[in-house]
Amino acid sequence: MTMRDLSHDLAFGSSVTVQTISAGNLTGSGVDLKGFNSATVLLVMGDIDEMGGSPQGSARIDLQLQHSDDGSGWGNVTDGDVVDLSGVTSVTGGIVASTSDDRTPVAVGYVGDKRYLRAILQPTGLSNGGPAGAVVIKGQPRHAPAT
Repeated sequence: MTMRDLSHDLAFGSSVTVQTISAGNLTGSGVDLKGFNSATVLLVMGDIDEMGGSPQGSARIDLQLQHSDDGSGWGNVTDGDVVDLSGVTSVTGGIVASTSDDRTPVAVGYVGDKRYLRAILQPTGLSNGGPAGAVVIKGQPRHAPAT
């Protein structure tokens, strides 16, 4: 007999592989959500020079989400496509979260109806920067356990 736990109901995809973020946007690859009814996007960061306990000026990272039917034509998510996990109150231009604290991961739930999802990390006020990435956690599989 197989015991079921949460790990059998999740699958993971990397949209933005962890890399140094400084002055330019990091556009992630699309993650295929086929077979799943929802997803959570997790923005993870390491020690970013201009952020953290004493943010410098306007230093921050905005998390933008885009979705697609076919993995090639991308559009920004809207209010109805996300659920509040990290203080999302409204979505403008696909930006679902903004953080100036590199010590706290940012999570946003996706409940839209598109097959593909990607993250774009948009830095402001970073010159040295540091490591950042975005992981997509796929949930609510149509057929469990997920493989």
